[in-house]
Order: sequence, then C-alpha cells, then structure tokens
Amino acid sequence: MRRQPAMPIRSPFESSIAKPGQGHVVLSLLPPNNPTLTTLTYKYPLKLVPRAPGFVPTPDPEVLSDECPSRPVHLYLLTYGGGLLPGDHIEVTIELEPRTRMVVTTPQGSTKIFKTDPSADSSFNVIKGHRNKLPANEHISDMSQQSLDVKIGRQAALCYLPDPSVPYKNSRYAQVQTFTVDASAKGDQRSSLCVLDWVTQGRTSRGENWNFRFWKGRNEVWATDAKSGKSRLLLRDSVILDDESEALDDSDSEEETGGPIESGLNSHSNRAETPPPQPGLLPLNEIIQERTRPHGVVGTLILSGPVFDKLGAFLLHQFTSQPRIGSRNWSSNSSTAPEPSLSTNGDGHVTWTAARVRAGFVLVKFGAKDFETAKHWLGGLLREEGSIIREFGEEALFCL
Repeated sequence: MRRQPAMPIRSPFESSIAKPGQGHVVLSLLPPNNPTLTTLTYKYPLKLVPRAPGFVPTPDPEVLSDECPSRPVHLYLLTYGGGLLPGDHIEVTIELEPRTRMVVTTPQGSTKIFKTDPSADSSFNVIKGHRNKLPANEHISDMSQQSLDVKIGRQAALCYLPDPSVPYKNSRYAQVQTFTVDASAKGDQRSSLCVLDWVTQGRTSRGENWNFRFWKGRNEVWATDAKSGKSRLLLRDSVILDDESEALDDSDSEEETGGPIESGLNSHSNRAETPPPQPGLLPLNEIIQERTRPHGVVGTLILSGPVFDKLGAFLLHQFTSQPRIGSRNWSSNSSTAPEPSLSTNGDGHVTWTAARVRAGFVLVKFGAKDFETAKHWLGGLLREEGSIIREFGEEALFCL
C-alpha cells in the first residue's frame, strides 16, 4: 500500500497580494473613535508607510465623540530610489471610510522622473517588477506613470500635500488622480478634500529648464451615489506639457456626463488637432519653456468640503486683495462670470489665480520663479490661515 504524501505546511509568511507597483489602503474608524488601517498592501517599487501621530484635532482626547473629528492617520508614499524609472507604473487606491481623516505626503522630497534613453529600443523594455513587455509604441512604452484613486466617505477628509515632481531631461511622465466623494452627503456631512499638484522645471543645478519630453497631470473629482450607483464628474483639471510632435492617445477626449468643470495649463482634449512644428518656429526642446516662461514651477491647489471651507474663503480674499495684471476689477459683481485674472505677490515672483467653481470647489493656479519661492509663498498662506495645522497638525505641511 502506497503512502499518501503529507500535506505541505502552509507558510506563515504570506506573499503580498498586491501586484508590482500597486498599493491598496483602507482606513476605518473602530469604536469608539479609533482610526485603523484595516487594509494596507503594496509591492515594489512602491512602499506605503503609515504613521499615527500624537496630534489630536481636539484639546482633550477624552472628549472625542461621534460629533468630533477622529485623529488623522499619516501615510507616507515612497518609491525605491526616490523616483520613477522609465516604464514604472505606480497605482495606489485609498478608501477613507466615514469620519476618518488622512494626510498623505512624500517624505523622500520631490518625486524624481528619471530620463529616458533616446537611443534605447523601447519595444524590448519591461516594467520594473513585471515580466510583460511594454507596448511597441516608443512614445508611450518608456513613459513613467502614476495613478491615485481615492474614495472619501461622508465627513471624511483627505489632506494630500506632496512634494513636487521633478522631471529629468528627456523624461516622459503621466499621472491621473481621481477622487470620489459621496453624492448624497449635504452640508457638514460632505467629504473634504485638499489636493496639491505641482511640477518643477527639472534639476536647475544641472542647467535643466523644462527640458523633459512629456509631462501630464490630470485631477478628477467624482460624486457617486451608493444607492443608485450613478456617478457624475464635478471637476476635471488637466495640465499637459509636451514637446512631442507625434500625437499620443489621450483619454481626456472621452465623452463624460454631468457637465464637468475643466481647466488647465495648455490643456486640450484632442492632441491630433495640435499641428506639428513648422520650419522657422521654436525647436521642440524650447516649446515647453515658451509655455511656462518665466516660471520655474507651476501648480494647482484644489479645495472642497467643510474642513477646508475657511481656507478656500481665505485664499479667495487674499487673491482679490492683491495687485492685478491689467486694470479690470474682476471681483466686481456682474451678471456674467468672467475668467479670473492673474495676481502677483509682493515681489512679483509668484503669479496666481483663484476662483470658486461649481459644487463649491476653490481652484488655485500658480506659477513661481522657483521651487523655494513657491514653497514659501504657499506655505506662508496655509500657515497664516491655520486650518490645516488645526485639523491635521504641522506634519501635514512638511513639503512646505
């Protein structure tokens, strides 16, 4: 009689269920008021490090109740090497259950977008950590990509203030950040959102001045009704900086319902309409420089929800009180809503605009002489108003 083989012993060290470059986070609120990461998975080249700071947004931890906000959980988003290599794909999904709060920052500093080797045969490159070959199209196969998908429950709040991305010379990069809020929540029950998205001209110490090949950032805010399952687009903001003459596939051209608000620097929905450079015009490597001149950094700040209402009102007030470029007073009441004008700070090194758009969003666009100027200007405004420090602690402003 043949002996049956013994059952293999199950390893206590389970391998991560995450795919390479993917991470998944769920923040829950356990009774009575204890924020807990019930799900946290990630895999190389991505790393997610949680931290529960001692900061509490109330004077006494003992008075926490159903009506009081919960402690914020701090999540560090890292990549090995401090940046993204050609072909790296990072995908992060975060779910904030009702009444939770999260701060997301990048403790490594700026996200470096490493350059693409123009002479490399892209058709044989592979994604770091993957075995599948990349597309044969040489203009997208070596592109670094990053996506962030966040679901924010009612009374939950996200404060996402990362360091800027620094695209190296000849690099290509695209990111999509999607935020979904509860469509049925009203008033103080609404989700709250603060998102900063900015990009610099590159490594100025090495003489780089907007010398990358392609950079695209898209931020979308959706409202979803859990009962009906219907979603509508509230806000879409796109920035495309591109010196390529070939048309790339752009999902912004897809039809959307719900009448989204769209804005952006050099944003366009159909790249095929962009004519290739003609003889006698700017060479390709100067197209982005011409679009962004005289700025060394450009960025967008998006604010929404009751937690950031005071901050949004403060920034709008600061904007209307600053000297304008041009003579028209855009703050005067009128039957039509004109495009917001540009304002400059005291020394003229920061140009910015702020506007309240549909669904109560406050959208701030800015350009600054360099990273340090932008950091001190924006950080000064946020610290002066104080909402972020009161609600999330000083750590939320580490990048500023």
